[in-house]
Amino acid sequence: MDDVRSEMKIESCSGRGRLTGSAESTVRVAVVGERGLLRTVVAGVLATTPGFELVGQSGPDQDLTEADGRADLVLMDLDTVEDPWALTGRLHARRPECAVVVLTARRTAQVLRRALRAGVRGLIGKDVAPAELIDQLRAIAGGQRRIDPQTALAALDAAVNPLSEREREVAAAAARGWSAREIAARLHLAPGTVRNHISTLLRKTGGRNRSEAVQHARDAGWI
Repeated sequence: MDDVRSEMKIESCSGRGRLTGSAESTVRVAVVGERGLLRTVVAGVLATTPGFELVGQSGPDQDLTEADGRADLVLMDLDTVEDPWALTGRLHARRPECAVVVLTARRTAQVLRRALRAGVRGLIGKDVAPAELIDQLRAIAGGQRRIDPQTALAALDAAVNPLSEREREVAAAAARGWSAREIAARLHLAPGTVRNHISTLLRKTGGRNRSEAVQHARDAGWI
């Protein structure tokens, strides 16, 4: 989790400097996500807030070239875009100065880790109030990086991993869909030992079955 700790400064400078938009000029924003209440509300807030200009909207599978060509910020609904990190990579390749900000309800260490690696400049919870969203976007346009505090805390909690090295190996193998017998063969363990590790994984994660336990371990950043 060292990469998360080093990046996880709630109001730190991103290192890329100010965007074209700032508190003193117009911040141009493109919104990406499924058409629905959230996108409609966010677009409405941006369109009616002084200092912001909504320059485009896009569904999760549509081409953003025209909209992001004018945008200082791309605000993405992380939970409705199939491969948000690939989309972020394409955006940065076209326009590295354009900041990507994600809205999400998934406040997990894994989401934060992947967002930081993808170069996301802001990670904001979907339950944020409209005024707070505007404040966050204005700060990001001013050169800061903003991370949702609950997600940051989840990442700090994940730094204390209760799984042993062998348990992490078994959990990672289970995440690939391997059976207990296949895991035993690949990790050179007895099948009974694998079953014991999976039982421990269930207990430590609180999962009701193997799939749920693996998902909990992933969300917590333990594997």
